[in-house]
Amino acid sequence: MEAISAVLPGLAASATGDPESMSIFPGGMFIGSMMASVGVDPSVLVKIGVTLTIIASVFGFLSNAWEGIIQISKFFSDNLVSSATIRSTDEAYVYVMRWLYNHKVSTDSRLFGVTCRKNQMNPNYRQHTRWYGWDPVDETEADGIGLMDDDLGPKLKYTAAPGFYHFFYKRRLVLMQRKLKDDYYGFEEPEVDLTLFTFGRSPLTLRTILEEARREYLLEQNSSTLIHTTVATYPPTWSLGHPRPSRALDSVIMKESDKEKLLKDMREYLKPSAKKWYHKHGLPYRRGYLFFGLPGAGKTSLTLALASELSLPIYCLSLASSTMADDVLLGLFATLPKRCIVLLEDIDSAGIDRQSMSGVGLYTAMASKNDEDDEDEDEDEIRKREEKKKLAALKQGSTVSLSGLLNAIDGISSHEGRILIMTTNYRELLDKALIRPGRVDMEIKFGNADIEILEGLFKAVYSDDGDLPDFIRGSEKMTKEERKLKHDEKLEKLAQEFGARVPSDKFTPAEVQGYLLSHKSDPEDALDCLDDWLKSKLDEIDLLRESEKKAKERLERATEKKIRELQKKKRDRIKEERKEKEEEEKEEKEKKEKKEKEEKEKEEKEKKEKEEKEKEGKENEAKPEEKNKMVNGTSGKLTNGITEKEKADGSETPNGTADVAS
Repeated sequence: MEAISAVLPGLAASATGDPESMSIFPGGMFIGSMMASVGVDPSVLVKIGVTLTIIASVFGFLSNAWEGIIQISKFFSDNLVSSATIRSTDEAYVYVMRWLYNHKVSTDSRLFGVTCRKNQMNPNYRQHTRWYGWDPVDETEADGIGLMDDDLGPKLKYTAAPGFYHFFYKRRLVLMQRKLKDDYYGFEEPEVDLTLFTFGRSPLTLRTILEEARREYLLEQNSSTLIHTTVATYPPTWSLGHPRPSRALDSVIMKESDKEKLLKDMREYLKPSAKKWYHKHGLPYRRGYLFFGLPGAGKTSLTLALASELSLPIYCLSLASSTMADDVLLGLFATLPKRCIVLLEDIDSAGIDRQSMSGVGLYTAMASKNDEDDEDEDEDEIRKREEKKKLAALKQGSTVSLSGLLNAIDGISSHEGRILIMTTNYRELLDKALIRPGRVDMEIKFGNADIEILEGLFKAVYSDDGDLPDFIRGSEKMTKEERKLKHDEKLEKLAQEFGARVPSDKFTPAEVQGYLLSHKSDPEDALDCLDDWLKSKLDEIDLLRESEKKAKERLERATEKKIRELQKKKRDRIKEERKEKEEEEKEEKEKKEKKEKEEKEKEEKEKKEKEEKEKEGKENEAKPEEKNKMVNGTSGKLTNGITEKEKADGSETPNGTADVAS
């Protein structure tokens, strides 16, 4: 502003259009003359400059003012505002979102998001189910199906869009901000940060809201059991859980002795003093159970009922997943809560295989073993191994190794406080190290339904007298207690008749229950149609047994044929080995004879050469004597056959002849 005031006198002069008035600016005279020569008023330039100066001054003032406002708001928020931030990956986020839905905060917002997703593969599906899956007013919709769909299809679901919102809680203003994170993959739901603000230094209001949200949510959960599965991210993580209606333990029909023994053992393990006792005795605080037997016998149903009875969440884990590996498995076990049930269903189908020294699974190596390797085995060993190869063919293979699974279950860094339940239809396929005592503390066998289970199934299906209004004649004239008593008496008789007519240990509980459900509104009709059902099922069982018998016979014939082939190969191999041995012996004998002959010829040759050398030596010795005789014969004269020199030497034989050296 001071710069503007300094040039105001010149501005008044420049407004007259006098070029000399432009001298107040450096080079102004020249610019003014040029503008005047082309017929342009020089005062226009001055007016433009003044206007730009004023605009820049205004923007500078606003900028400084905004910076001041930011500083004031930062000071205000740091000292006079309380806030609470919840990540969408945390369980508390579901508490708050459910509370907002119950109190109509998210749906009453002017800015909201809309979705009608019902794709269970979508990772956000279970979140929407948990946020909007129940209606506290309508207890009949406990599973949320009616609230998720109508006759036309999936309903629209609303949630607060990213941004700022406000609502009042007990006449206090509460601000809410939902902010999406940008670092996520396209097939995943983005993470959300939910922040609540209140004015004042005390966070009591926010804590009250959070505690109220938690209490309301958990009270709604009393009638349901949370089922957690892995989310298809990399690496896999646990989902926030999907609620399932709680199941009473009495609804699981099995041997009461096994049920009571199992429930007593679990309750003993979950006592607050149990952990201290385990640590005092140097034992890992873990418990494992194995449910094995026929499919449809109630293994999974029992797990759900136990979780409902003990108020524990279930964490289902699939080891056959393509994204599962040893390190991922250890990470998932490490993030488990202190009290929960870990369910490994059909663990035999996951293909967990112990590795051999070469790094190849033993089952895999067994299934791919060559026929030539059987030649040194006897017939019983071959038959046993063919059965094992048949079982090994059921192995699907898994990226999780047996050692990785064992380390996750009870390694030195494994999680404590959880209950591990493994289910399988083929116990014989499991490695002994996996089900040894200490890792599996109790085994429960599930077989076909005996008479106790048959009667229990019948009573369980028709136990509610409200579902059978015409079951008792004249029930409309009875009181509720009398009708219930008559109902139970008649149901007891029908159940005994049903248990007596159905063969024991012939059908699985699932098969029997399936038949009863087809007559769920009339127990007497179920008994009337029982003979036809039994005939058809027994025929199916006979056909199944016949097919199994034929399959076993085919396996036996194939095994016998293979044994004969292997025996023939073995005999041929023995003959060939014997022939090769004889040829080797013959060749060795010929070599030996040849060697002896050569040695003999060599000895004879050496002997002959030696004799020749001796003979040649004798001949060489005889040659000087002959030479001397020749010399003496020319120089001396013989006297009576003796030379004069010999005579002079006196060398005369006794018989008067000279001793001539031969």
